[in-house]
Parts: sequence; structure tokens; C-alpha cells
Amino acid sequence: MKRLRKEKWGYLFLLPWFCFFIIFTVYPFLYGFKVSFYDYTISRSVFGGVSNYVQAFGSAPFWRSVCATFEYEVIILPVTVLVSLWISKVLSTRGKNINAFAKAVFYLPTVQNPVALVIVWNFLFSPAFGLVASIFRILKLDPISWFDSPVTAIPLLALLICTYGLGQPVILYTAAINGIPDCYFEAARIDGATENQIFFSITLRLLHGTTTYILITSTIGMLQIFAVPYLMTNGGPSFRTSTLLMLVYTSAFQNGSFGYASAIGVVLFFITAAIAFIQFRMMRQDAIEY
Repeated sequence: MKRLRKEKWGYLFLLPWFCFFIIFTVYPFLYGFKVSFYDYTISRSVFGGVSNYVQAFGSAPFWRSVCATFEYEVIILPVTVLVSLWISKVLSTRGKNINAFAKAVFYLPTVQNPVALVIVWNFLFSPAFGLVASIFRILKLDPISWFDSPVTAIPLLALLICTYGLGQPVILYTAAINGIPDCYFEAARIDGATENQIFFSITLRLLHGTTTYILITSTIGMLQIFAVPYLMTNGGPSFRTSTLLMLVYTSAFQNGSFGYASAIGVVLFFITAAIAFIQFRMMRQDAIEY
């Protein structure tokens, strides 16, 4: 009882957040889960069982959105991890002032509004007046409509997402590398190991936990991609660049099929929950102590 009385103020401070979480997160999810079993539109609400789920899994736009979502994942995740790891390795060998300045520069796009980045990207790749099209004309080549085909649109959109998604991984990797004791590197150099051998045999192994965290959180973040493909291509052509979150939005607010949109949202939730479960399982593995 004494301990409970001592900690009551802590619980009281958590109470507003807990109420906010219940009202604005738990309740909307439960209500959306209920709506997913209804033929729910603005004008009617009729119980339909699992018909929305059957419609989703039998729908070509749904599977195109699933494929596009994971295509973004396949491109963005390796680029994010490899580029941020390389940048962090380079920064770890520089002075503290340069290190801090460079981290701020790489983190700057993260706080930038995606709309501004989309405007710049449109200026670069517009087939009518874009910088890339102008270079093509100088070279006597026909400009390409980059965003009219998923073959070129998805890699470009993924690259744009990478530009403002590198900040956090760079900071995490840099902090993790700087936290490794120098004695490991000194002992390896005494034994005649090269810098590449030190990096792959020592640094990379000790960054296992950080890499796992970045991979899982980035994967969950990629499942929530919306702004960039919506503003650049609006999911076209034929939902080839649409993500699952975009399909939820268009189904609900453009087509008025709230039940169908809720069913897709529930599917997306369980995919995200499965990945989060994998994250916790992997993070519980024996960590390398140093």
C-alpha cells in the first residue's frame, strides 16, 4: 500500500494519456473492426459477414496495392540500411564538429514536409519542363514520362522516400558505432586485421541489434506510405503504384465504401502486428555485450 501511495502521482500523470489512447486509438480500431463486417456506406449499414474480406482478397486493385507496397519495401529497406550504414561509418572517422553538422544535414529532410519534396521531384522529372527532360533533349533523346509506368515510377518514388528517411538510421548507426569500445579495434589492428576486416568482423556484428531495430521499424513505416505516391501518381496507372493505405483512403473517402475500406485496414493492421511481433521476438535474442 505504501508503494502504491508513493506511485499514485505517476499513475495520475499517465491517466490523461491512457484516456486519450482509449478514445482515439482503441475505440476507433474496434469500431472499424466492427464496420468491416458491414456493407457500410453513407446511406446504409447492412451486416454482410466476411463479404468485405472476400471482396478484398478477390479484388485485382487490392493485390496490385499489396504488390506495390512490398515493391517499395524491397527497394527502400536495402537502400536505407546500406546507405545509412556507409554514411555512419564515414562519419565515425571524422571529428565531432563535422559529425554533428553532417547528422543535422542528413536529418533535415526528415522534418521537411513531403509536399515540398514532391514539388522538387516533379520539377526534376516532368516530361514537359523537367531538368531531366531538358538533359535528354540536349542529348537528342526523347523525354520519358517517368511516372506513367510502374517500372520507372516505383523505383523513383522509393528513391524519393529514401531521401527523407535516412536521417534516423544515420543517427542510430552513428551513435551505435561511437558506442563500441576502442579496445576491440585496437586489439584487431595489433593482430594485423585490415580496416575492412575490422568493419565486417567486429563493427557489423556489434550493430546487429541496431540493424534489427532499423529493419523492423522501417518495414512498419513503409506499410504506412501514403503522401508521396498519392501526390505524385495518385496510385496510377491502374493501382500499380498504390499502397494499401492509399486503397483504404480511396475506398472510404472517394468511393464511400467504408465497410470495404475498414476490412482492408484490418488486414493492414494484422500485417503490421505480425511484423511487430517478429520485432519483439528478434529483439529478445541474446544481445552481444561489450
